[in-house]
Amino acid sequence: MEVEILYFAALKDYFPNKQQREIERETSVSTLIEILIKENPDAAKILKVCRVSINQKMAKESDTIPKNASIAILPPSSGG
Repeated sequence: MEVEILYFAALKDYFPNKQQREIERETSVSTLIEILIKENPDAAKILKVCRVSINQKMAKESDTIPKNASIAILPPSSGG
């Protein structure tokens, strides 16, 4: 099934800003992160601490990604 993935902050050094891609049905958030780590091991340290939103709602690692989802991968950020 097709989903859209948006990458932010430091992840833009490893992935395009926006990506359409095919994933298997019933893919969980944690499985997607594992797939991305395998594709780009240099981004592993950041990906392991990212939060993920699905269709603009924060997701848990165990959540299943629905068809045509818009997924945002959000690294931790600091500010003040």
